[in-house]
Amino acid sequence: MKAEHLSTIISLAITAGLFYLFYMILSPFLTPIAWAMVLSITFYPLYRVFLKVFKRSWAASLVTLIVILIIIIGPFGYLSTALVKEISETYRTIEEKGPQVIADLQRHPVVTKLGEKLESYIGPVSLDLKDAAIKNLKALSKKIGEGTANLFKNILVFAVSFLIMAMTIFFFLKDGNAIIGYIRGLLPFSDAQKIKLENQAKEMVIATIYGGVTVAIIQGILGGLAFLVLGLPSPIFWGSAMSILSLIPIFGTFIVWGPAGVILILSGSYAKGIGLLLFGFLIIGMVDNILKPIIIGGKTKLNTLLIFFSVLGGIKLFGFIGFILGPLIVALCLSLLEIYRSDTKGGEDAYTQ
Repeated sequence: MKAEHLSTIISLAITAGLFYLFYMILSPFLTPIAWAMVLSITFYPLYRVFLKVFKRSWAASLVTLIVILIIIIGPFGYLSTALVKEISETYRTIEEKGPQVIADLQRHPVVTKLGEKLESYIGPVSLDLKDAAIKNLKALSKKIGEGTANLFKNILVFAVSFLIMAMTIFFFLKDGNAIIGYIRGLLPFSDAQKIKLENQAKEMVIATIYGGVTVAIIQGILGGLAFLVLGLPSPIFWGSAMSILSLIPIFGTFIVWGPAGVILILSGSYAKGIGLLLFGFLIIGMVDNILKPIIIGGKTKLNTLLIFFSVLGGIKLFGFIGFILGPLIVALCLSLLEIYRSDTKGGEDAYTQ
């Protein structure tokens, strides 16, 4: 082996080893850093306003950070208190009344007819929903107990992560232009291609935050109000659940209000069930179809099915922040492929709707 080849291999090995150690050092903090990046991009326009007022980047960054913390801590503190109370009440209600409700549904004429028709096709079916519900409730009780214990263990970890996120937001806002300039200088692309990638990243994050989160909050509020008006239990809990599920394309909030409406109808509450289903289809569902295109506009052109898989895959890989990082990574990968394709063939976007 020639000396220059050996030298190259050693240099690459040292570089790879150093980058691996660099990743291992940062890996415990990647989640708060990712949240800091997302929040910094989201509130950067506000930072620019404060920068014009205070003239100093550190002052504008500090004031913007305070605003972000107020927006996060205020509603989060109230929701956390209300959710803890409602979750305990919901679990107690399910534990006490759940098996009986399941048994009543199993004896409902509609369910009975469906069971008989199913048996006529595939033969006798032995399924005791009540027994299955009791077993699942016991398993759920164990999980909740374990989760509560882990919650207290992780409070300190959460507090440290939150402080790291806040500190990172401050420096991302203060030194954002320098950081972007440094990253742009490392990319082996033309200036036009670098600008395209930068705009793609910003537009995807902004579209997800301004479009997805805004619609999610509105849908969660509408869903919670529907549960409250209809006298259904735990409106804050189910409204929060609908806000989170709204971020999942295609199915969204229907996962909550759809089954709830059907259960109400099968339980004999026809007016409430039909009312909830109509409200879900006509109001909650239409918010997604009307508001999201208005807010997002043409910022993201990813195919709906691709967004669906990128959101679910991102959440599985990164946790909750994956609903942003998943589509962002997919969009950047497709942009890189498009840059390569445009350089070689000069084609148009093939992955857009």
